[in-house]
Amino acid sequence: MTDHLKAELRTLAQRSRFILLAALLLASNAVHAEGTQSPFRIAASLSTAGETPVVHFQFSFPKNCVIYADHLHFLNGDGTELIPANMPAPIMDVDKASGEERKMFDRPFTADLMLPTSGISNLVVRLQGCSNSVCFFPEKHFYTVTPDSILATEKPVATAPVVVSTRPNAASADWEAEAHHFRIIARETGYIRASDFVPFLHRSATENITAPADPLSRFKRAGLIVTLLLILGGGIALNLTPCVLPLVPINLAIIGAGGAARNRREGFLHGAIYGAGMALVYGILGLVVVLTGAKFGALNSSVWFNIAIAAVFGVLALAMFGVLNLDFSRFSGGNFTSPVTSRNRSIATFLLGSMAALLAGACVAPVVISVLLFASNLYAKGQWIGLTLPFLLGIGMALPWPFAGASLALLPKPGRWMNGVKYAFGILILGFGIYYGHTAYSLAYPPHPATDLAAAPGGGAPIIGANQSLTRALAHARADGHRVLIDFQASWCKNCLAMEATVFSQPEVQRELTNYIVVKYQAERPNESPAKEVLDYFGVLGLPTYIVLIPEK
Repeated sequence: MTDHLKAELRTLAQRSRFILLAALLLASNAVHAEGTQSPFRIAASLSTAGETPVVHFQFSFPKNCVIYADHLHFLNGDGTELIPANMPAPIMDVDKASGEERKMFDRPFTADLMLPTSGISNLVVRLQGCSNSVCFFPEKHFYTVTPDSILATEKPVATAPVVVSTRPNAASADWEAEAHHFRIIARETGYIRASDFVPFLHRSATENITAPADPLSRFKRAGLIVTLLLILGGGIALNLTPCVLPLVPINLAIIGAGGAARNRREGFLHGAIYGAGMALVYGILGLVVVLTGAKFGALNSSVWFNIAIAAVFGVLALAMFGVLNLDFSRFSGGNFTSPVTSRNRSIATFLLGSMAALLAGACVAPVVISVLLFASNLYAKGQWIGLTLPFLLGIGMALPWPFAGASLALLPKPGRWMNGVKYAFGILILGFGIYYGHTAYSLAYPPHPATDLAAAPGGGAPIIGANQSLTRALAHARADGHRVLIDFQASWCKNCLAMEATVFSQPEVQRELTNYIVVKYQAERPNESPAKEVLDYFGVLGLPTYIVLIPEK
């Protein structure tokens, strides 16, 4: 073969690859030009096997498309999963969209669903699939079952909500263009009990709200004295939030007033020093937010911060177990009137109180956001008194601790029984050390997010892959006219974890969320791009924050 012929063959091969690539791009553009139109079709029919109703779902789609087996779900009206009695087994093949092996249906098939004799009035089929060039948005098909027929319906029946879990992605910077088509109609922050969260969702889904509630309304209606008392009382209440409450036993163990104080006065002073550290640091955190626009609690998103806290808790736990000798005797059993002992003990107590405030900084409650907004408004108007309000909130948070120290001074004198108490505190402190160590590891090596639809634990709502963009979720909501609930959260946010475990998992909350497309926005590093731009756009000062959007007409 001559060199000239070889050159001609190479040129021909290059042109062939170019033509093939162009054809794929044109096909992809054609699919996108049609919006979210699905190539998947379902024909439903009803028959009986004896006295048992049987629904036959016949799935059809083009040759270049597949349906993912783990994304195909059959549900009744209350969201319970139904298992087909007859359906072909999926094949295991390489997914052209992700390049990974997974189970899929690559050709038309039929699924037979045997219904209970008691009857089911509503059915939902959930599926997601891809072609060679594009993945289609997850879809739901709704059916109404009568004694002698099954009818497709456009009206959604009550099922689990669609939840989009999304991480910040620099490639999805066009989210803002899509967000301009929505307006904010409601917002809440912090941990909210299910009994309060359901009415919030219900009002947002059923009422024609034109603007979100003003978080400063409580301050605007009250006078100066009442406002200051509200802030002080709000600070006290912060000790009962899910973020701070678990730390109370550790705080009491750290204060150690029962073994350190000889009387109420010493116990009160010890607790006051501890509270002063909390108040000062908590106020500084708020001041930084007001002056710089940083996100409250963002320090907890630092890997090194979590490593340092884990190390401190680890050392304290080992001291409780007697493995390390930190010479606590000079803090708890020494002469309190000694200048050196008194100074060392006070410094240690103050620093530990400051550390507790840093951990509590991950807790965002409505009162925190209201105070920060109020302080920012006053500062913007040239009223420097606004800069003192975060410190007042911190003082309120610190108020219970002097009294806690005085009360601990009345405990029985240390004895053998205290060894069991120390070991119990040691286990608790070690558990928190492990938690913060795991948080640091998760921040340093975040798990690879799923790229597909998966059932949430406990049979809850499906979660669309964490790399799906906020842009796509908003576009889908705008196309269908759905309201959107954005849940801004992070793995290091304890209030966020508490909401997932105790609120979003509740059946009444799940039912109310069927009126929304729910976006779980993971703002792991809220002060860094691209998450910072999203949080700033929606006015998010801390996590968790819940914002309800409605498409503009």
